Amino acid sequence: MNLYINIYGIHIKVQTKNTSLFEMIQKYYKPFLVEWLEYVDIDVLLEKESYFSSKKDIPTSNKFVTFWDTVKIDIKQERYFFSQQEISGMIDFSKETIKLEGRLLPNKLRHIVHILLQGITRIDKYYNRFLIKTCIHDIVFIFLEKKLKTSLLHATAVSNGEKTYVFAWLWGSGKSTMASAFSQMKGYTILSDNYVIMSGDKLYPFPELPRITKGTQKLLWINLSKKADGIKNYLENNLKTLQKSYKVDKVFICSYGEDFHIKELKDVGYIYELLSSINSYTKEFPEYLNLAMLSIIGKFNTNKDRGENLTQIAKSNKFFLLQSSTHLEKVINDIIHV
Repeated sequence: MNLYINIYGIHIKVQTKNTSLFEMIQKYYKPFLVEWLEYVDIDVLLEKESYFSSKKDIPTSNKFVTFWDTVKIDIKQERYFFSQQEISGMIDFSKETIKLEGRLLPNKLRHIVHILLQGITRIDKYYNRFLIKTCIHDIVFIFLEKKLKTSLLHATAVSNGEKTYVFAWLWGSGKSTMASAFSQMKGYTILSDNYVIMSGDKLYPFPELPRITKGTQKLLWINLSKKADGIKNYLENNLKTLQKSYKVDKVFICSYGEDFHIKELKDVGYIYELLSSINSYTKEFPEYLNLAMLSIIGKFNTNKDRGENLTQIAKSNKFFLLQSSTHLEKVINDIIHV
């Protein structure tokens, strides 16, 4: 089964034999799906083995230079091998079309832990999401960083077509709650649930399947039955009017508190440090994970660009410190009119 995806000019062909993984990739990349591509930048082959499979990780060779236990690089052949928990992968840069092979093979001990944490009904979705992120998301983000001069933020974003707001900070700070509140109470579209792609004051939507906790469901009186991985459920998100890009109006650094509080930030250096610290702490992005050593092949030397892009975001947008409360309707109205 093949899927063709065009993400802001990055052309990708994804091949997999696993039906549930194929269907989940369709849902994740629904706004970017195309019927066929004349050429592809990245050719992705994904395999998903069961807990009982006798297969091994994607093979490497003793000739490769080892930097960490999980990364091996063949500089001459321009091949990059990585392993992260249950996923092993190989990226071949030797030809014009980049080849990526990824395989998920559950580790017995981790598999038991995952079942205890996720539950049997969610474990398949957990593995699918992990494989999609590691073998498609991460390399696409690196391409976009070079092609569109973008930077990633650990954040959510919403828009009604006229006003666009970004909510950034760490896990559990209320980002998804704020996005869900704008969606449910004001009819905003959730443009990004976890990864916000920005260049200056421009935002490129990356609408994953939005996930919210039971606490957020209860707070917003939402009844959901579509179970995601972990303790969250999927939230319906209307993407019919999705634009290719949006001008950002305000960026909020979020936290929770008993009372609502908002303060505008003016110091560009301080804003840069905040954004950089958030990304560093969450460690969800390619530069902190398996693909951190890609620069040695000479294909993706992006560290300098990343700093410059993030600085431009800090200079180009209005930033606010936001302490929200459970009085969400008041919080939303104050955010709109601040």
